[in-house]
Amino acid sequence: MMKEEELKEFLSRIHGEEASVNKVDFPPLDRVSIAEKMRVSVHYLENIQVHITAELGTATMKIRDIIKIGEDSVIELDQPVGETAEIYVNNQPFGRGEIVVIGSNFGIRMDNIYKFEERAGMVSEP
Repeated sequence: MMKEEELKEFLSRIHGEEASVNKVDFPPLDRVSIAEKMRVSVHYLENIQVHITAELGTATMKIRDIIKIGEDSVIELDQPVGETAEIYVNNQPFGRGEIVVIGSNFGIRMDNIYKFEERAGMVSEP
């Protein structure tokens, strides 16, 4: 850190005239008031969109088999029918749910939403 005299000399060389250096006294930081200022209403987050995915199962295939995949091909997954699926929010583990059929679409009935501590130890990619 430069001393006051060194700073004056440095600034004088840059500007070609004698510089003045003034000390500034900052008020002490109050952690409580900063935390209170940073509080955000949950309503602020209501319109933020997130990406939700459900992992129905996985499969391991050889490249030669992947090359052969066409429109009517079926890929067998390791998850049996009726099992639960992992749910991810923005690629982060969120919970588990039962796969259900709603009309002609699939849906997820939430069985378990992970606590923060549980999610922290899980893999971050589905």
